[in-house]
Formats: sequence, structure tokens, C-alpha cells
Amino acid sequence: MGLWKKVAENRTVRTGAFQGSWEGPFDVSINEPGKTQRFSRSMNTDEMETFNERLKSWGNKVRSALPVSISSHGIGGKQLKRSIRNTYYYEFGEIFRLGFSFAREGIFVHKGVGRGYNMVNGMVVKTSKTSGFNRKPKPWFNPVVESFIPELEQIIKEYTETAIVNSSRIYIR
Repeated sequence: MGLWKKVAENRTVRTGAFQGSWEGPFDVSINEPGKTQRFSRSMNTDEMETFNERLKSWGNKVRSALPVSISSHGIGGKQLKRSIRNTYYYEFGEIFRLGFSFAREGIFVHKGVGRGYNMVNGMVVKTSKTSGFNRKPKPWFNPVVESFIPELEQIIKEYTETAIVNSSRIYIR
């Protein structure tokens, strides 16, 4: 196996809690036809810094709204609230991807699965032998992020007209 093939494979492997899982990092990417435009915009550092700060403030707004959503759904414990983090990825000094990470239990709570309840073909199936069906999905993540996406699109549109916002990976499926 060649060096570049190994490097390419290592980039696609997910690490941490999501290793071996089809769930991934929950992020929004800002795609453009080429890197030339991003590079030329990076020469104007004042405008680029303003853009980066606006994206960071957007991420902080969403991050502060998520614990409120967790509390409103009656999800107990503080571990999930404390684990929510913003992630930013830079290219030529400009943020081109931003996302959120949190404890893995957040996915289970959002879907309504866990011990004795599994996800099969997109449906929750009870596998325990106890009576009753007690688990219900508590969608604490998707509605909050969905409500803030138009504001993100507006920020990106004001900065560049050619960018495409790819928000398909931000939602828990």
C-alpha cells in the first residue's frame, strides 16, 4: 500500500466515541468551487477576522442554547451539558467548517435508545424482557441547530456569494 493511500484512509477514519459508528462529528462545512477564492480572501485579514468572529459568536449562541434544550426535555445529569464543545477548522486562516461535539449519551437520548432498546432500520425496537415501552426520543439537538441555520447562512452570504453551506452532517439521524 502506498503512502498517499494510507494517508487518505487515515483521514476518513473517525476517532473517539464515534469510531466504528456511522454517526460522525456534527458539523457544517462551507464549500466553494475552488481554493483560490478562499486564498485571495485570506489576504484581507480584517474582513476574514470579522467573519471568523461572527462564526464563533454563532457557535457560542448555539452552544448556550443546547443546555437549555436538554433541561426543557427533562434530561437529567450534568455530564451531557458539560460535554458540549464547539469545533472550528481553518484553511488559510479562515473557518471553513464548524461543528459540535458532546458525550455519546446525547445521541442515545436524542434517539430514545439505550439498554434494552435498539435502533433497527430507523425504528426503536425493544429487546429487553421487561414489560412496557418506557423510552421515548428526546430531540434536544436537531431543533435547536435547525433554528440557528438561517442566521449562519446569512453570515456566510454576507462574506462570500459563492460559498455553499453543507449542513447535512450537523443533524443526528
